[in-house]
Amino acid sequence: MILTVSRTRLAAVVAATLAIQPAVAQAQQACITEDELSAMAIYSMPSLVQSVRLQCGPALGSSGFLARRGESFAARYAGLQNAVWPRAKSGLLKYGSRKADSASQNIAMFANLPDNAVRPLIDALIVQEASAKIDSRQCGRIERMMEAVAPIDPEVAGTLVGVAAGLVAPENQQICTARRS
Repeated sequence: MILTVSRTRLAAVVAATLAIQPAVAQAQQACITEDELSAMAIYSMPSLVQSVRLQCGPALGSSGFLARRGESFAARYAGLQNAVWPRAKSGLLKYGSRKADSASQNIAMFANLPDNAVRPLIDALIVQEASAKIDSRQCGRIERMMEAVAPIDPEVAGTLVGVAAGLVAPENQQICTARRS
């Protein structure tokens, strides 16, 4: 009888484990990794600089950081876009598949298009969405933040964004934290 109960319990545990395996695997695939988030930050920076210029142009001075060094700042990140694109695209598609807003639905539609067609669309979408979210009262602070980040190597800055996101929302199932050995 004891052996039968143990087998029954073992069978129940095995069945429960097998039943939740697909859900765990799907949750792990759906979360954006810190590396993907880092790549998204690096990839999007040139478009973000453009967004700030579009939204904040009148509020920023002609002697400010973006006027003096904005092009070279954005160019450092643009030079890495090809290298980070596969990870950035993966993260963007995961993000787009989870959200219900129009920008996310647009990203999800891009999944099956060739990269040379998708990238200009993604760039334009980043500019459009970021421009709409910039509070013009914060333009000076945004410019100061970009100036503070400028001396940091883009790969390091991207890594900081990915890791910080994991720290800020450690319980957030949307961001998979990196596991280092």
